[in-house]
Amino acid sequence: MTSRRDFARGAVGLFGWGMFAGGLGGCRVLSDWGGPRLTVGILSDIHIRLARKDGRDEFEGSDRFRMALEWFRDQGVDCVTVSGDMADRGFVEELEEVGRVWRSVFPGDRAPDGRRVERLFVYGNHDWEGFRYGNGGEKVLGKDYASHTIRTDLAAAWKKAFGEEYSPVWRKEVRGYTFVGAHWIADKCREFDETGVPQAPEWFRENGRTIDPSKPFFYLQHPPPKDTCHGPWLWGHDDGRITETLSRFPNAIAITGHSHASLTREQAIWQGAFTAIDASSLSYTGLEYGDLRPHWRENDNNNGAEAAENARKIMRRMPTWDGHQGMVARVYGDRIVFERRDFESGDRLGDDWIMPLPVAEPPPFAFEPRAAASVAPQFPAGAALAVRMTTGTNRGGGSVKSEKRRVLEVTIPAANRAGAGRVFDYALEISGTDGGTDRKFVLAAGFHRSAGSKEAAEPTVFQIDADLLSSKGDYKIKVVPRNCFGVAGAAIGC
Repeated sequence: MTSRRDFARGAVGLFGWGMFAGGLGGCRVLSDWGGPRLTVGILSDIHIRLARKDGRDEFEGSDRFRMALEWFRDQGVDCVTVSGDMADRGFVEELEEVGRVWRSVFPGDRAPDGRRVERLFVYGNHDWEGFRYGNGGEKVLGKDYASHTIRTDLAAAWKKAFGEEYSPVWRKEVRGYTFVGAHWIADKCREFDETGVPQAPEWFRENGRTIDPSKPFFYLQHPPPKDTCHGPWLWGHDDGRITETLSRFPNAIAITGHSHASLTREQAIWQGAFTAIDASSLSYTGLEYGDLRPHWRENDNNNGAEAAENARKIMRRMPTWDGHQGMVARVYGDRIVFERRDFESGDRLGDDWIMPLPVAEPPPFAFEPRAAASVAPQFPAGAALAVRMTTGTNRGGGSVKSEKRRVLEVTIPAANRAGAGRVFDYALEISGTDGGTDRKFVLAAGFHRSAGSKEAAEPTVFQIDADLLSSKGDYKIKVVPRNCFGVAGAAIGC
């Protein structure tokens, strides 16, 4: 263990660093422009799913996983991390498919040039209990599904799939850099304050002093550390034990998954007492953003909202099944460069995150300074809203029936003016000539894809049950584009 002050003593010449995504201004000539000392492929939540069709086993997600591994191979990675949820239904067959795909790209854990490529994987909640979800175990494999589950024998499943011994917490060294991984092995998924990785704090108490304090090290688990990535509320964050533990290691970089939150959101990287990164998902992008509690967004799928609130929404969950995300990290002597990738299109998801080494003080990826320096999105010149009254049906669910409703619809042109910031969502203010004002929010179309994608250029169609609005009479509507930090651009209205 070491203090951030100790870790920063080697930061000769790093004063004035400002060259990172959404930078705070300034620039410097980097001293280490040679090749990277370590290159890491980063994935999470690949969700390989067994489907039995006409007596044959097929595995959904295998081709996407292979494509990502092939791209990593071509980038010259030294290792690949997967922060959990490899086997969607927790079947040994699914885990074996993960191993087969890995060996098809890295046979014998080797790249084509003979270099060793380390496999750095951990179990997540789906690996542990995916058979429970939607009764998927019995639906796919029948009543004897239990004999097929990873959970029946974690160690045997691991050895069968990957040919190595299983340990609840493992440690590996790759080109002089330490990686520590902790598997999900306890309790059921709770969606917040997760307790599935209870063994890591004890491991660090016993072994933390053996980690080189002069270099960054990487820690892998499935749930994001509490109060780090994406702020104080994130679907699936852990119970805070690893946040407390890693706070004693300023050189720690936690790489996690579980939330499926998009890497286009700059809060996916956080720095405080240590660094944390939510690696999103290779499978699909999630929509659980709790920063507006209790208002939520009309096209989210926020499990934190009351069921009745979601059931009354007109807008369905925004389709983000095309959100297949991951990263590659390149470690140099004086910085780490994190490149965010869309594995659907091959596009970059945003500017690279460039993290200085040792980490500067104050930490450059803390939220507040980046929010203050961020650029607001703007509508292009001449952009106008299209508004109409129509009919539609609410989502329904529980005690709320799905039925035909009177719907206010607002079509919002994409706030993608050249040179402005990236739009994340829109805030709508709806006022009535006979009184009342409502404030609503909606995720921007294509927020999870690259800024230059056709999806991000599409208009966002907002819908709401008009009878639930407090605004009465004729409507006056104002729409403000906001970036992921909530920084607002100029409004348009009608």
